[in-house]
Amino acid sequence: MGETNLRTYIGVLAAFAVTLAACWTYWYGAPTEVRFILGAAVFAVLLVLADTFPIRISERGEISTVEIGQLAAVVMLGPLWAMAAAVPCAALTGGKDRLRTTYEMSCVTIEIYLASIVFSFASGPLLAAAPESTASAVYAALAAGVTMVGANKALNMGLLHVKYRQTFEEAWKEFVEPYLLPHAVAVLTVGLGTLVLLTYGPMAALVMVAGSLVSQVLVYRSREKAKENRELRARVGSLEQALTTSNTTFGTMVIRDLGARDGYTHRHAAATAAYAADLAHEMKLDDARVGRLRMAGLLHNIGLFGLPEDLLLATGKLNSIAQGRLAEHAARGEEALAAVPEFEEMSQWVRWHHERPDGRGYPDKLRGPWIPLEARILAVAQAYAAMVLDQPSRPGMESVEARELLSAGIDTEFDGVVVRALLRLLDTESEGYRRADDHRFVFPVPESRGGARLDVADPRTQDGLDQILPR
Repeated sequence: MGETNLRTYIGVLAAFAVTLAACWTYWYGAPTEVRFILGAAVFAVLLVLADTFPIRISERGEISTVEIGQLAAVVMLGPLWAMAAAVPCAALTGGKDRLRTTYEMSCVTIEIYLASIVFSFASGPLLAAAPESTASAVYAALAAGVTMVGANKALNMGLLHVKYRQTFEEAWKEFVEPYLLPHAVAVLTVGLGTLVLLTYGPMAALVMVAGSLVSQVLVYRSREKAKENRELRARVGSLEQALTTSNTTFGTMVIRDLGARDGYTHRHAAATAAYAADLAHEMKLDDARVGRLRMAGLLHNIGLFGLPEDLLLATGKLNSIAQGRLAEHAARGEEALAAVPEFEEMSQWVRWHHERPDGRGYPDKLRGPWIPLEARILAVAQAYAAMVLDQPSRPGMESVEARELLSAGIDTEFDGVVVRALLRLLDTESEGYRRADDHRFVFPVPESRGGARLDVADPRTQDGLDQILPR
């Protein structure tokens, strides 16, 4: 049934094409001047070459100038000789399949004669005589081009419907809509070529058409390159995201492992991350900075990994050697994070999250403005989290007491701007937020069996507030 419908459809097209050609010849005759025959021969060669050697713009894309050549042949030669010029190209396209060859030749005949009918309202073939009005000839060329493209798409959509039962909406989206711009460029090229031909002569018209084709190639190449760049950026972004996710997962697993001993470490990391991110928001840092500070808060004590277990779990007062070993965690954390390109900047914040404005911090004894803002935020966030959370060796203190200790350390132990920002946050939040025990402080990976102490105080200042902060 499908084959019968296809043959019937192509038969109707062939009959319509013959009727159009016969009627035109009956009413307008057939010019037989040598210039028309030579013109048809030249266009025939050009069309075959254009179809055989399309302009390749990429591995997946190419430009065929057949459409431009056929429309130019209509404008220059009229329908009879334009059809004669297009027949060899259509026959090559059809190949040895008679049904397809008949279809191709019928389609090109219908398209050419319908375009010629439109063009004839304003002008005859330009090879026969100059038109009375240049403007009308140009407009007629544009209208003829639109007619030819429209007829081609309508005939092809009909074929898809008959042969593959494809709806016209599906055919439009797949075979028409993506090619509207190239068709528009082809029509405009012939319209401008007609204007230049009538105004400046045939050589200028050839130069204009050639320039148009070159510009098409450049446009297509730029679009292909832009598309390739977008795809490449998407792939790189996907790989970077996968790498970041993998590294983040590894880091949180390390923190969870450190917290598998006393139920504290992972909670302190989650609280530090939440407070650091909220402080960044409060201080008007951009979203990217907020996200990186949240991650830095989660991983800021990753440098404790690898230290002896008896050192991490010690509850009594440490001697100077043990204090020095624990103090190494900031530099060790920087070294671990700096190995990951995405964490390189973050690693500096982790290195300096125990620096103090008065220069008594570690490991580099930085002062005031020499400490990055992000490191100052981490210092306040981790200190407050350590104060209010329950630790294995002591219960967490009340929020009021923790805020008083922070205020007492302004511009000596902690940056005053950051402390005041945290105090503003705490004044507007719930008691659960102040105690770091609501849903915002859940560790971001499944827990196992507890944790170890994450943070350490400066071993060189073991008095006052340092007695309260975790190691």
